[in-house]
Amino acid sequence: MGMKRFLDIWTEKKTGTDPGLLTRGRIDAYTEKKLEETLLYSVENSPFYRERIGDAPAFKAWEKGESDFLGMFRSLPFTDSGDLRERGLDFLCVNPGKISRVVTLDTGGTTGKPKRIFFTEEDQALTVDYFRNGMQLLTGKGDRLLILMPARAPGSIGTLLAEAVEGFGAVPFTYGLPAMKPLPGFGGEEGKREAYEILEIMRKEKITSVVAVPTHMRMLAEAAAEGKKSDPDFRIPTLKTALLSAEYVGERDCRLVRETFGCDVYEHYGMTEMGLGCAVSCGRGKGYHVREADLYIEIIDPETGREAPGGEEGEIVFTTLTRKGMPFIRYRTGDRSRWIKESCPCGSLLKRLDKVGERKEVKGYLR
Repeated sequence: MGMKRFLDIWTEKKTGTDPGLLTRGRIDAYTEKKLEETLLYSVENSPFYRERIGDAPAFKAWEKGESDFLGMFRSLPFTDSGDLRERGLDFLCVNPGKISRVVTLDTGGTTGKPKRIFFTEEDQALTVDYFRNGMQLLTGKGDRLLILMPARAPGSIGTLLAEAVEGFGAVPFTYGLPAMKPLPGFGGEEGKREAYEILEIMRKEKITSVVAVPTHMRMLAEAAAEGKKSDPDFRIPTLKTALLSAEYVGERDCRLVRETFGCDVYEHYGMTEMGLGCAVSCGRGKGYHVREADLYIEIIDPETGREAPGGEEGEIVFTTLTRKGMPFIRYRTGDRSRWIKESCPCGSLLKRLDKVGERKEVKGYLR
């Protein structure tokens, strides 16, 4: 499987490009068109953006034809999590009755307001569409996928993943988000703890792939290694692939999972505000290919707010291109990365972000 086989073909369809004719120029032209549509739609329908952008001098000058669009866009004010906490409802561009899913993210503090992110049914369909194509990098028809992500509520990431992989014939096993608190020792009665229960599910159901938080996948690997050490007959499940997401992915975790389960390890970067998905590794080159059909990514100097010089690290800022319920325009993530300029061995035309650094603030899309 290759990135070009799935996400580039998907991007062709999203951009209205004939098969085999996708180019960087076509992607860039699509992006500018969707940015303009999103901006005008948001200013017209959102109280927050009407005030923040509609009254901005740069926007008014562009409306009069006095500046080019991208130049104007890159001078617009940023939005951030503080805006979202204080004025979340004002971000909405639809009647609240059209909202089908609300995700509430705690700030981690005792006094800060939570962030609330709103999705329409169509917005969630965008996530399923992305998952369906992106997951085919590591799974295919007949594969048996264990999903160790939140799945209790309709529209949660686990249920969306299950719906997505069923669309191409994989078989999902939606376990939900494990508790798996570290406990000393793995023998005796403690062998019944959750880590071993999950390993048994993996064996019994002949699981070929797992999607999990790196911390939980590491604990499964540690439990499997300890089980083998204490019992030579202990069978460690063999996987084809594992996708690690939702928190920083360390090289040590990747190596441990790869060596313990004999699988290829893929990494995903995203956050709830992005619609749960932003970029995924392809297994061929370094970094993560960006979901350019739905998101526009900027890398900025966090001090000046200007575009970071090519290839230099900066803060990830994103704008949604296809969301209707709650668009985000120039939203500062606090995450740091850089663009990888070299072409990827997989042949994809999609831009690549370098490995995203460990987060200082918990973005919390698991909550």
